[in-house]
Amino acid sequence: MGHSNRHDIAIRGVLTLTAVAHQTSPDRPATDAPTPQMKASVVSNGVLVRAVPIITANSVKGLIRRAAGELLMDQLSHDGKQISRNLYLSIMRGSFARTGIQAGGANYMQLVAAKNDPFVGLFGGGAYMYDSSVRMERDLYPMLECIKNNFPIAYQAQCIDLQPYQIMGTSLIASRDDFQKLAAPDLIEDAEASYAEHMGVKLAANAAKREQKANTQGEYLADSDKLTTTDLNMFNQLEVIAAGTPLYFGMTAKNVTEAQIGLLLQAVCNWSNNNALGGGSSRGRGSFVPSLQLFQDGEKVTDHLLIDASGTYNLSTTVKPFVDVMREALKTTATPEHLNTLYPTELTAKSGKKTKTTTQNMHAGLAT
Repeated sequence: MGHSNRHDIAIRGVLTLTAVAHQTSPDRPATDAPTPQMKASVVSNGVLVRAVPIITANSVKGLIRRAAGELLMDQLSHDGKQISRNLYLSIMRGSFARTGIQAGGANYMQLVAAKNDPFVGLFGGGAYMYDSSVRMERDLYPMLECIKNNFPIAYQAQCIDLQPYQIMGTSLIASRDDFQKLAAPDLIEDAEASYAEHMGVKLAANAAKREQKANTQGEYLADSDKLTTTDLNMFNQLEVIAAGTPLYFGMTAKNVTEAQIGLLLQAVCNWSNNNALGGGSSRGRGSFVPSLQLFQDGEKVTDHLLIDASGTYNLSTTVKPFVDVMREALKTTATPEHLNTLYPTELTAKSGKKTKTTTQNMHAGLAT
């Protein structure tokens, strides 16, 4: 198995939300309450369907890139190696800064090495802005009957007969709230009802305080007359996609090596175990159950890419050879020397008639 063994692969299937999910609309007015969910208009069978909530493909691809980057970090840690902060950022988010980029500035040997590298060949980026082999087929749309023609025929039967507004709701989220994500909900009496009461009291007290402030502008109020809250947390009301909503997931990678396939599949598995879409994941939002199929060169490899249970997913034994090739490849490619060659963090950039050098610390300790 080597670089000559290249394939086209696709990972397709359904992510069913097990908790509400939210991704903030970037163009929302600052005064909006609740904070609106990102939405798009979708044409299906010649009909325009408005306000369809989405989780952006870019955000999901970014999470999977980070999951793949963590596999490189594991190898570096195993070997007792360190890398610079800027190399770390180049791997995990695609670039260490807005400056110091020379798109297309790589030489021939760097381009060949990048294309063959397990990580760089998949996700690209870095100072030279290598192209990525990985593509999301579309944003993650809810699988609704009214837009089912936007999904592959094989998955249309899993669409639900609801309109976009029917899968939307609101939820409260606090910056910190130990009660919001219970590690052991079985220990709390009537956990769901208790949480609803807990947040309802917060909402009412804060609303009353805001109303008093609005109604007494310019008036003097003694401290004893001012309404106060006992809440230690700031919180917002969000518009959310309901739990139980199926979302379509489609990802492709063209002309990739078997080591790259192994890295991408393991990253998807690890991302699924991280179990998060959208914002507020640290507080229990965006969890899901994946049901994914793998296709190689147009042929189905497996109906069940991920096996076992949520949080402990493993890859199907069918794809183990790809993972084995990837693990072996990382022993020689997940090294500071190799990665610094492909993702340089010390560049000479031309600015007008003058030449300036962007110097970054190549030997700083790993920043995580």
